Amino acid sequence: MEFIRENYFLIFYALALLLALLQYRKYFDSLLKYFPIIIAYTLISEILGTVVRDYENIQIVYLDGYSFYNQLIFNIFDIIFFLYFFNVYRNAISSYKFKNWIKYGAILFIMCSIINPFFQDFLLYPQMIASTIGSIVLIFSILLYFLDKKAITNVPNRQNLLFWISWGLLLFYIFYPFILLLGYFNYELYKQFHVRIVHHILIAVMYSCFILGFIYMRRIRPSEDM
Repeated sequence: MEFIRENYFLIFYALALLLALLQYRKYFDSLLKYFPIIIAYTLISEILGTVVRDYENIQIVYLDGYSFYNQLIFNIFDIIFFLYFFNVYRNAISSYKFKNWIKYGAILFIMCSIINPFFQDFLLYPQMIASTIGSIVLIFSILLYFLDKKAITNVPNRQNLLFWISWGLLLFYIFYPFILLLGYFNYELYKQFHVRIVHHILIAVMYSCFILGFIYMRRIRPSEDM
């Protein structure tokens, strides 16, 4: 019970995953066909990260004094998560120019992901450079998507699953780099202002948008613009 109370946001992951599977027939052959896997992977990563952090007999880093470090899980997760959505938006956008901008942003993120471990241990610490650049590129990709679809879409926004996903991601990743940086550089201030609670609320908001998207969505055809 204590675990659920402190990690209530996991319920939003689980509910989003359930709806993603129930509605899968509406988008199984679309650009978002792998989205349920991403949600499931996110849920598993969060649970595993929490277990490693809170239970001494479960660890992924076998170094003295670092048994509770779980950052490796999230560093790997960030790479997969960001690259997945860069690919989604690059394919969802019609403008060739916008597609190229997202491609260059993805390349920049990959370069940062390769360079960052030289400055911060990939096993132990969050990859600040890569995560910050990934967040910025993702926000940029979402804004390009909104701009690209503004004048050409015939689908009401409420019925467009990617529209809801985009708003959820945008509302979260506008704040995420600041949360990450504050937690890394000034953990006392991070605790003083209960930023972890804010972080969990933002997760709940993001996944609430995903849930609404699954509730309101209509059938997505394979050749249809999203």
